[in-house]
Amino acid sequence: MALLELVCSEVRTSLLMDEDEELPLDQGFFELGLSSLLAAEVLTRLEQRLGRPIGTTALFNHPTVQRFSEHLGSTVLPDLFGPRA
Repeated sequence: MALLELVCSEVRTSLLMDEDEELPLDQGFFELGLSSLLAAEVLTRLEQRLGRPIGTTALFNHPTVQRFSEHLGSTVLPDLFGPRA
């Protein structure tokens, strides 16, 4: 849940939303108003905060907050959020 909250926070920041504004988790980034430039800013800030590279196409390949957060947990941070044995 912390990873999802982090992604929501960064997307809200880029969209100039208040923290208490609802951010649809299943609506596409570009439908929400995120431009390519803002997407790049989100990626840069998340890479800095997470201390790991994400990849420039991640937001485009996983175009909702929910899907992108799941991708981060399973691919970028599997040691922290991946399945437990």
